[in-house]
Amino acid sequence: MRYVTHSAFHVVEADADEMSEHDAKTPAQVELFKPRQRISVEDRHYAAGRYSVWNGRCHSGMKVALAGAPDAYVLYLPFSGAMETDVGRHRVVSTATTGFFGDISRFEKLVLQEDRSHIGMAFEKSAIIQQLSELLDGPVTDSIEFASTVDLTTVKGSRLAALGTLVWNCLDVDDADQLSPVAIERLFQTMMTVLLEVVPNNYMPRLIRPVSPAVPRRLKRAIEYMYANVSRAITVADIAREAGTSVRALQASFQQFKTTTPLNYLRIIRLEGARKALADDANSLSIADIARNCGFSHMGRFAAAYYEAFGETPSETAKMCWSEAKKRSVAE
Repeated sequence: MRYVTHSAFHVVEADADEMSEHDAKTPAQVELFKPRQRISVEDRHYAAGRYSVWNGRCHSGMKVALAGAPDAYVLYLPFSGAMETDVGRHRVVSTATTGFFGDISRFEKLVLQEDRSHIGMAFEKSAIIQQLSELLDGPVTDSIEFASTVDLTTVKGSRLAALGTLVWNCLDVDDADQLSPVAIERLFQTMMTVLLEVVPNNYMPRLIRPVSPAVPRRLKRAIEYMYANVSRAITVADIAREAGTSVRALQASFQQFKTTTPLNYLRIIRLEGARKALADDANSLSIADIARNCGFSHMGRFAAAYYEAFGETPSETAKMCWSEAKKRSVAE
């Protein structure tokens, strides 16, 4: 992770054009609540690799129309005031007791009421995907959908807010007192883990890891056939035939016991196989050979699917494995 960078600003009695110009790095248009209104805001901001955190206060209130926002998830932990966020046709309200977590690329407008203050955090999507993949010990095959608000008065919600404050306090110090980049990254990784466990999302059932019911014999046969033929182009009909069942029954069985489709499960097997091979320091195959051995015939589509599933590219996985192997060799 790159070292932490710091920025701060304090704007007093600015008009909408001056405020929009100040925020020129982020495509946004500031709007006023009233004609000839003056805007006063202050903000301290820290960026650390794929993460950033800021402490902001809007004294006067303002509207911010967004366009072309970054591909990231953003968390708001409020201290005071209210903020309204337009996400498609829905408006989400964050108050002093309600946090907000969502995909900023879907935001259309933020409305910050007078004396709104909060800690904000942004996480690149690839970082969230990578963290989720590590928790699942497998690929992330569907987009992550979060419920947008968090009740900060609950036990879990209050712990999330406390952790967010801790992250801020560890960064908002003199350079000499700041933690190492490794420690800071671990803090953000912990924050992402807590978000995935506390903010309702479509992966929660898999994160909770309930005890699975006994898998039917034919479903086991289907999965065994997939593993045995992972490099071949096989169809649902092929899998059903080898398992001794119909396509419809096979699909229903996968949905009931694996909460996915047969072909999506096969895709998971292939991605997991590729990641295992790339992370094996004894492996001497090229990335292209590994992809082909795992049933991927198109390198571009393989690289895109791998990045979506694990939050890093195949070459980054291989490079990390090589680096760890080199460290072990030096230590020995």
